[in-house]
Amino acid sequence: MLKMIIADDERIIRETISTLIDWRQYGIELTGLCSNGIEAYDMILDESPDLVITDIRMPGLDGLELIGRIAQTDLDTQFILLSGYGEFEYAKQAMKYGVRHYLLKPCNEQQIIAAVQESSRDCYIRQQNRQIQDSRFTLTDHMGHNVISSIISDALYLETPLEDIVPTYEPYMDFYFTPYRLFYLFYLEEEHLEPFLGLLRAVCEEHLPWTSIYGIYVKNTLLLFLKDFPSPCGRLEEQIPLLRIPGQQTETVLKAERFSDLKSLLHVVLKKIRRFSMFYFVSDFHALCTCNYAAINQEMEQLCHQYSKGDSETLGRMEELLDNVMDIRFLKQLTSSMFLKLTLNNPCLSNSGLMEWLMQTEGQEDPEALKSMIIRKMREMRSIPLHSENFSNMVQQIFQYVREHLDDPALTLKYIAEQHLFMNVDYVSKRFQKETGIRFSDYLAEQRIARAKEYIEHSGDDRIQDIAERVGFGNNPQYFSKIFKKKAGMTPSAYLNSTRRL
Repeated sequence: MLKMIIADDERIIRETISTLIDWRQYGIELTGLCSNGIEAYDMILDESPDLVITDIRMPGLDGLELIGRIAQTDLDTQFILLSGYGEFEYAKQAMKYGVRHYLLKPCNEQQIIAAVQESSRDCYIRQQNRQIQDSRFTLTDHMGHNVISSIISDALYLETPLEDIVPTYEPYMDFYFTPYRLFYLFYLEEEHLEPFLGLLRAVCEEHLPWTSIYGIYVKNTLLLFLKDFPSPCGRLEEQIPLLRIPGQQTETVLKAERFSDLKSLLHVVLKKIRRFSMFYFVSDFHALCTCNYAAINQEMEQLCHQYSKGDSETLGRMEELLDNVMDIRFLKQLTSSMFLKLTLNNPCLSNSGLMEWLMQTEGQEDPEALKSMIIRKMREMRSIPLHSENFSNMVQQIFQYVREHLDDPALTLKYIAEQHLFMNVDYVSKRFQKETGIRFSDYLAEQRIARAKEYIEHSGDDRIQDIAERVGFGNNPQYFSKIFKKKAGMTPSAYLNSTRRL
């Protein structure tokens, strides 16, 4: 589901657009309404919407200034402009920022829906293109498979309800807003599973690069699921029936089902496989048998809980338990499940560090060497005490990243979450606001103004424009002055004069 914000200084217009249309039926979550450009800019930084409907003429920042500032960030937000008849030429200037849609006031319901639907299609296409260009896909794909396998393991072997499992993994994946498609491939015989997965790998490398596909095989049925983007789903549905499996006598049958979100899909998948004593989890186009490990999973879950509470005897018992595991694939799955749970509140291993370390374990084929890696990492984590501050490790990492990159005008919470923390941006945004009591945009503005005050007090002959650039306002000293006055109660020039009088 895509997120959308409406910004217009005329209350009747923004509220009419928000209530006139049932946006959810068009796959849109209406995140918020804004009455001016500055409020819209802050909300965009906090919520990372996919779509923004904005008026051109607004106080604080007008529509074009708003689009220009967002264009300097890493956000890929699609804008739909609202303009009066006399502002059409003015609206054309937005084309240099890639704005393709505008609505001439007054506009009706169908015109708004058509513009939003066109923009939605653009969003999905651009999301796919961004993923293709993302050099970190391998890491995020690996993390996704670890998360899915851990959830399934927790649900089946620890007999934990899905509602209680998902919150543990919310930092890593979106379970609520992204649609998914589930493919059923019936009558695939077990002895032909690995050959088929080899053929599927070749298809995906050619036709679906940089697409995460998850799979579970049980009782002659292969379940494949992925994000419901039109291009990869269409290609997969087109290519699978063309695959010819050597030795397979029975003709396979392909069916598909759509889900509004990942959590709904997992409910269905777990219901279908729960009654079987054995199934295969598909990771990197190989099938991992997950039978007969219920007792190990249950005991390791208890040990992880005790370890996180500081039990000094836990590590030795974990080592004894790992000695009983000789299946290298299951050992890797168990490792990812353990460390996903242990990392969240441990300061010595960030999420990016976790993924890099898990990638190293994935390349290990000797069970004894892998066990040694696990124990070393556990001892390393135990040797560093937990932070005593009131903020979690995640929030402290955000503080540090902002301090080190405050001069970057493109700095956003979305970038920090996805490219530095490797976490879900919605989760990070909510957690940040819950712990700090303020939105990220407010925190970022406060830090920039505080740093600007320091520069002004020790600036010598520095120009206000230079200071604006040094604290992340780019080449927009006017906007810097507005925010400075809002936060400090006076303009930068007035503040400079006040410091010289002291």
